[in-house]
Amino acid sequence: MPDDATAGPDGPFLFNYPKDAFAAPNRECDLIMKGGVTSGVVYPYAILELARKYRFRSIGGTSAGAIAAAFAAAAEYARTVRGDPDGFRRLQARCETLPDILGMLFQPSPRYQPLMRYLLRSQAGQGPGPWLWNLPLTFWGSSIAGLALGAVLLAALGAGAVGVFLGALLGMAGGIGLRLALLAGGMKSTGFGMCPGLTQPDGEGPALTDWLHASLQEIAFGDPAHPKPLTFGDLLGDGGPGAIRLKMVTTNLSQHRPHSLPTLGMQANYSEADWRSLFPDPVLAFLSKRRSKGRDSRYPTFPLEADLPVLIAVRMSLSFPVLFQAVPLWWRDVDHPALLKALDPKARRVEPQWRRLWFTDGGISSNFPIHMFDAVLPGRPTFALSLEQLPADAPKDSHRVLIPRSASDGIGLPTYEVASMPAFANGVLGSAKDWQDQLLARMPGQRERIAKVYLTSEEGGLNLTMPRERSQALMRYGQEVGARFAAGAFDFDEHRWRRALVAYEQLEKTVGALDSVWSGGGFGDWLQEYEPLSYKSAVPSKPAIHERIGRLAALGKKFVPALSGRRMFPRPPGRLRIGPDV
Repeated sequence: MPDDATAGPDGPFLFNYPKDAFAAPNRECDLIMKGGVTSGVVYPYAILELARKYRFRSIGGTSAGAIAAAFAAAAEYARTVRGDPDGFRRLQARCETLPDILGMLFQPSPRYQPLMRYLLRSQAGQGPGPWLWNLPLTFWGSSIAGLALGAVLLAALGAGAVGVFLGALLGMAGGIGLRLALLAGGMKSTGFGMCPGLTQPDGEGPALTDWLHASLQEIAFGDPAHPKPLTFGDLLGDGGPGAIRLKMVTTNLSQHRPHSLPTLGMQANYSEADWRSLFPDPVLAFLSKRRSKGRDSRYPTFPLEADLPVLIAVRMSLSFPVLFQAVPLWWRDVDHPALLKALDPKARRVEPQWRRLWFTDGGISSNFPIHMFDAVLPGRPTFALSLEQLPADAPKDSHRVLIPRSASDGIGLPTYEVASMPAFANGVLGSAKDWQDQLLARMPGQRERIAKVYLTSEEGGLNLTMPRERSQALMRYGQEVGARFAAGAFDFDEHRWRRALVAYEQLEKTVGALDSVWSGGGFGDWLQEYEPLSYKSAVPSKPAIHERIGRLAALGKKFVPALSGRRMFPRPPGRLRIGPDV
């Protein structure tokens, strides 16, 4: 445990660490962190505590979790590749400034400054009142114009004093409504978000993307102005024992699907003109030297993993809708012409068109990607940090950090009251985007490795105006998570035992079902005789494929008598199946 500190080597820190605290950990681990906008201030000290005992081999996250994952990877790169363990101290120094600069990082483009000012003012108040009376104060020009127009119109119609007064109120409401409608309608031109991420002309300090770039460079290289941006290729190196695997999730709104970066999984391109307002000049200069032109010289191909700057993936993962502009890519849509041809073979040929794809916050599709580095059997521990809502009736001095202690802990799901239309809408959105994460997090072999940090509605999330003391409280929760994990709160031996039980139950079911279809259903005989019409390059290997599937199906007889279904196996049960790789 570090000591509570009044001062650190570079200024006032919450916690001090011994000089050699991060020099020589003797274990390895993976780390996954959930999204949560400003809730991400929980993560830095959890990372630092774990870094004292573990080297990070695979690190992943979404949105704010992606920022923390990138910082952890940059610090591990400094330690493992460059032999510089002080990367973690630089991470600490950078993140210690967050309570003082958090609100300044969210800098809207000039057009949306009044709207952001309104949101921040109203959020800082108590109750619904500030959200109402701040409207005319913020949009005073539209308010006065609407008020005057409404009053004059009613007076011209011969209304009395009361009518003129009501007309003025309606006119003011209409003026404000029109201004808000115009702002909403213009969001397409700004990537459907208020903040581009780059520092704005009247910004007080760097905006989020500029701050992230300088932070990654300083943590990884010891120099915030280091000319070459940190890339995924830097982290992977030659793929040997020191390789650092970093992954994060982004959501492709244009195709209604998630992507796991750094490998996009599709042929996409970008426009330098689009990205000029989203990424710092050093990053664009780096890409221009390595860019590969595709079919159209206007759109260089999206960088391969080795050349992809970490900053770009982070920015694609954290693009919280409306708050941050979405990141555009381009792709040559060959699927649409093929669909039209399939629908009407006689139709006129349609040439593939370049279409813009919008990438936004990864939390829309997978806010807690605990599955990201999974295997059937784990080779090292994965620590997962989840941010949860503190129940409204829980005492404010409740324990905020819960780590499962027994096999049955963490199995339950929270139940949310649906008592209003906003609550109903929130339930619809939450169910659509979080159901997979929720169910996976309660599975045996998963739930015991998840630390849950419970936050009130005033903590984290979209609370951009949190006072310093509140942000520091969240940092202390993270320190508690890391310290408890490092002290052995997660029993890896018990975890492996449970994973063995889960794996056995699913393997027994899978090979049994395979054998019943292969032998009992005649699939093996059919495959041996069938002459394929597709994938002709695999035909010469068909005898080997037939033999090897047959061997696997024969294992079904090794699982007799069956053990599955007995109460000795952890619950709830899962399912082993082939699914899409995102």
